Amino acid sequence: MMNLEKICEEIIQSDADILMVAMSYRTDFHYRERAGTKSLQTKEAIEKSLADASLRWVTRRSHRTLGEPLYAMAKYEKVKRITVPLGRYGIILCTILPDSDAEKIALKLIKTAKKYSD
Repeated sequence: MMNLEKICEEIIQSDADILMVAMSYRTDFHYRERAGTKSLQTKEAIEKSLADASLRWVTRRSHRTLGEPLYAMAKYEKVKRITVPLGRYGIILCTILPDSDAEKIALKLIKTAKKYSD
């Protein structure tokens, strides 16, 4: 079984612009916010965001002619959000500062996800 707490900690320490990281793998769920940051969502809202992101990821995987999806990014007024698959059965959802280099952080997330993927 994956140690989601350990992976969340590794990710949040990988870049100062990461505000929150949440992940689900099969039925497990864990999230970690950067110390000293104001939470923008409740635990329940984070869990719902993960569930929604997982459903969207299934849709992205159905577009095989484009190749395998690597990550998705959305920009909101207050943050950017990056989604990366964690193996076949998991997802990583990462909230970063709005002016962050999302591509750079996404590449770090992909590398970490590959390290722990099944």
